[in-house]
Amino acid sequence: MLIIGEKLNSTIPQIRKAIKTKDKYFIQKLAREQTEAGANLLDINTAMEDEVEDMQWVIEAVQEAVDIPLCIDSTNPAAIKRGLKVIHKGQTMVNSISLEKNRCEDILPLVLEYNCSVIALTTDDQGIPKTVDERLKITEKLLNILVKNNFNLDDLYIDPLVLPLAVDSRNADIFFQSMVKIKREFNVKTVSGLSNVSHSLPNRRLVNRYFLAICMSLKMDAAILDPLDKKIMTAVITTDLLAGNDRLARKYLQAYRAGDLED
Repeated sequence: MLIIGEKLNSTIPQIRKAIKTKDKYFIQKLAREQTEAGANLLDINTAMEDEVEDMQWVIEAVQEAVDIPLCIDSTNPAAIKRGLKVIHKGQTMVNSISLEKNRCEDILPLVLEYNCSVIALTTDDQGIPKTVDERLKITEKLLNILVKNNFNLDDLYIDPLVLPLAVDSRNADIFFQSMVKIKREFNVKTVSGLSNVSHSLPNRRLVNRYFLAICMSLKMDAAILDPLDKKIMTAVITTDLLAGNDRLARKYLQAYRAGDLED
């Protein structure tokens, strides 16, 4: 499974402070730590301050420290374009497009111009749908737009958008059903962030961990998560083993010998 490290996000007060004070050492240290912990891409979000200028600064700092691809996390086309202009390592991911009019019209051309992979959200101008069928309809519309624009669907990750369990105990199950049907009917990759499912609940990391394990068992392809959380990464490694994706338990045993597994 593709691991997208979530820690370089300006909504986190410590990260916002580091960006504001241009603390390159802190940003680069966090980039290295996430990479060493197993992240395949690093999510970059600078929305809380001077988003466009900060996007360039963070990306340039991170690329000095690590070689893995980056995921530009923004709804601002100007920030996305600035980031795409300065990234030079690996295929960039953009997070995200949707059927919201401005998101699709303004961000999709950048995705196409820079040949990015992209996360597409199952939402439109009416908001996040409450039902599985509505999310499938949005997925189909998004796919039609992407195919019409000659986008390579191998580079697409659909996020069916999990809503908090604290609001409705059915929300995780609606997400699971949506993901399974999207994969079966459209043969595309899927992705999710973990934090929303546990919003307003105690012991959130516990909820996130088991949500991730179920998603992986249902063949989710990517996750936006905290790779510095050893218990989350233990769940990734162990679930991968149980799903038959770890031949001869090599990754599991390697993590065990390195002391990376945590109960």
